[in-house]
Amino acid sequence: MRPNDRTLIDNVEDYLTHKGITTTLIDDVKENLRKDIQKSEKQGVDYIEYRQKSTAEIILTIQKNLFTLQFNPVVFFIINFILISYLYDKQLVSFGAATGLSILYIIILFPISVTIYSRIMRKSYLYQNRLESYIGGILAIVAIVLIGMNTFDITLGIHIVTKLTHMIIAIFGFFFTFWGLYRKRLEYTGIGLLLLQKTIDILIPDAQAAQLISIAIWVMILVLIIFYTIELSSKKQV
Repeated sequence: MRPNDRTLIDNVEDYLTHKGITTTLIDDVKENLRKDIQKSEKQGVDYIEYRQKSTAEIILTIQKNLFTLQFNPVVFFIINFILISYLYDKQLVSFGAATGLSILYIIILFPISVTIYSRIMRKSYLYQNRLESYIGGILAIVAIVLIGMNTFDITLGIHIVTKLTHMIIAIFGFFFTFWGLYRKRLEYTGIGLLLLQKTIDILIPDAQAAQLISIAIWVMILVLIIFYTIELSSKKQV
């Protein structure tokens, strides 16, 4: 490794340490930086020359991305939690029906939000996530519009989607719940539990049992939110 590149890594480490970033995260950033430095080594130039950026600009980009990676899960969870709670009408599930707004959300908005969230979480610490940030902002605006439409009872009608469709949503709920636990992504677990709560009437034919399980799921969601809040508050701010 070139001397200037080694100095850059040391400067990044010193800055992040000064900011109180955890050792694990600092090691992750350093490893990310080492891998990217290999590109400049192949061209026989220093990394800052290869990137055409100063050390300060590279550190600033890392700082912004750390901030994004810290709060992106919160934004993803809040937006989708509110939209599912507000748009997915539980009373229509047993009839195999859904509002036009909820269909629009499930088919278009939710998959896009998951895709954007996944892309941001996989992004390098070293490059700006401008495209994803812009699309995320547009999704947030669309979410507000949908909530406003639902508030004024502009639901785009009620449509028959069959009980099988709600069953598929429930399966996705199971997948998100257990995948989130496996990957330690509590935001996915929370979304999965909420989808299960909304579709529980399809899974459990007995109305009383379904109601009890629905309450139990809400308790789990509440515990999850409390635990998630404590976990976030214990992290150092970037």
